[in-house]
Amino acid sequence: MRAIILYTTISLVFSVHLFAQNQANDSIRIEQLKEVVVTAQYAPQSEKNAIYKVKVINASTINKKAANNLRELLQEELNLDLAQNSVFGSSIEMQGISKENIKILIDGVPVIGRLNGIIDLTQINLSNIERVEIIEGPVSVFYGTDAMGGILNLVTKKNQQKTLQGNVSAYYESINATNMYGSLGYKVGKNSIRINGGYYNFGGQSTNGSPRNLNWEERNDYYGDLMVYRNLGKLDLGYNGHFSKNKLISIGEPDRSGKIKDKNYFTRRIDNALSLRGNILKDEYIDLTLSYLDYQRYHNTYNVDPVTFNSEISAVDVKDKNIVKYNYAGLKANLGKNKFSDKLNYVIGTDVNAETTDGERILDQKQGIQTVALFSSLNYKLTDGVEVQPGARYTWNSSYGSLVSPALNSKIRFNDGNVLRLSYARGFRAPSLKELFLDFHISAGPNTFIISGNEDLSVEKSHSFNLQYSLNAQIGTKKSILIEPSFFYNDISGLITLSETVNFARHYINIDKFKSVGGKINFTYVPNESLMLKAGYGTVGRYNKFNEGFDSKEFLYSPEISAAIKYSVNKLNLNFDVYYKFSGERTGFFVDTDTNELVETVRDGFHNLNATVSKYFLNNTINAEMGIKNLFDVKDIQTTNLVGEAHARDLQLWGRSFFIKTTIGFGN
Repeated sequence: MRAIILYTTISLVFSVHLFAQNQANDSIRIEQLKEVVVTAQYAPQSEKNAIYKVKVINASTINKKAANNLRELLQEELNLDLAQNSVFGSSIEMQGISKENIKILIDGVPVIGRLNGIIDLTQINLSNIERVEIIEGPVSVFYGTDAMGGILNLVTKKNQQKTLQGNVSAYYESINATNMYGSLGYKVGKNSIRINGGYYNFGGQSTNGSPRNLNWEERNDYYGDLMVYRNLGKLDLGYNGHFSKNKLISIGEPDRSGKIKDKNYFTRRIDNALSLRGNILKDEYIDLTLSYLDYQRYHNTYNVDPVTFNSEISAVDVKDKNIVKYNYAGLKANLGKNKFSDKLNYVIGTDVNAETTDGERILDQKQGIQTVALFSSLNYKLTDGVEVQPGARYTWNSSYGSLVSPALNSKIRFNDGNVLRLSYARGFRAPSLKELFLDFHISAGPNTFIISGNEDLSVEKSHSFNLQYSLNAQIGTKKSILIEPSFFYNDISGLITLSETVNFARHYINIDKFKSVGGKINFTYVPNESLMLKAGYGTVGRYNKFNEGFDSKEFLYSPEISAAIKYSVNKLNLNFDVYYKFSGERTGFFVDTDTNELVETVRDGFHNLNATVSKYFLNNTINAEMGIKNLFDVKDIQTTNLVGEAHARDLQLWGRSFFIKTTIGFGN
């Protein structure tokens, strides 16, 4: 199967290349190719010139999708699989790789506070985000050993042209969700200051028919930002402070003895980042960031009277007993030559950070890890259209010593709209604090369940290959087409995961083998300035040691299909947008606790279709949006075993909903 995918991808590459030779060299630069990107670059540059393939989701798409958080934004993206856990939140998988190997950044600063390896995407609000830049595949040279699967970098809004500028926004969705947001910016001379804040509330949903057990829990978020910038000629000095507080209300059902316990989970983040970016000397670009991040999570348990439903806080399970704290202090600095016309460009940098965690659920109640990294990369243009970029990262980890991560990227530009990218990376990931030092005990009836870290864990090691081709061709004078086939292969040894439950205990272990293989092809067709049509197909195959119990299957594949329609009536400032994704059947495994045998399961395929109508009024000062999410009214997705018996329901969507959003701006 892998050979078939590779053959098909290469065939597509050369087929579209031959087609491109008959097209004009000055092909239309459609929406995606106009973006300026900063992720994993020597200096900001256009997406089409970047040696990494960077996918950009811009502010226009964020608004038209009416996405309140990162989970809602990514639901229709190919080869990005989302999962939802009622306690840990929403997680992401890229190219078949998930959890600790996917790095999420805001302006290049990591988001901390993983639970079971998961950064809850629903807690990442998008109100102050200008665009999201995504790189699938390893970017370990620039961002460290926990970026083997890929990265998502959220870029905040910074530019302000006028003295006073701001907006207020109100959002309502029929699943009992509201979002209120406001921002205000003031600029005088070379200085600017911007504040913003908001409140999001979701009343919860039950898709299992139980009024006391909302499998989509009620939650509310408070968030705010303070941004201060000073222009120093060719340099920009900036401070970004972020605060957020999340409350998740988990309502319990009566147990066998009739007792009911409710839990309120609280998450608080305070993030600080000081940055200096811009040109120095003649052709050099400096990017320096100091950051300090403070994360806390705890829960309170309430004993509920099963008759009156009155509740009182438990004296046993309270904040002081279960709070977990994470702190991160980091310095990242890199200097790169940014004269892209030269044959040789470079970047050198350092990345120093210290992470600590403390709480009752951590071994000895406090642990820490320090890392010091040096990285460098050279970009050499063999010809006007061919460039190679070798790079390496040396990392010293206080728990695991020295690690070296090499990478090689290359790009062949046949003409302005015809580009081939190939890359290889050797990755290493040292275990996280929780994987090493977790010490979690929970009592359920007469039994005590234990989940613990493992100080004997080995580092994860990986080989990753990526191939991506882009054809942007003009058809006639007004039409254009973008065709993008891609292929990936990842081979990870020592993958860190939780063991099976033995005597009510689980701990982190290394899995000998994990592989993922697959590809996708995206088509974008622009027949005129008012209409854009997109379609894509992708497949991901996954292999780990569990597959060995099923002799006929090396890789287990799951297909995906996506589509989008964007239509504008420019004279009326009216826009119509439709986003669709089909997620095919996905095979997985679970351990039957009665027989202690491995059972193969299949998650059903499902469709998701969203549609939005938006219009601007009064010289673009008012923007009104309304639409429908999950038109097909899909709810939890059933997972069955081989004999057709239901094993679980996978939380994916909560049913059809309608929304309306209004934004009023001034000074724009």
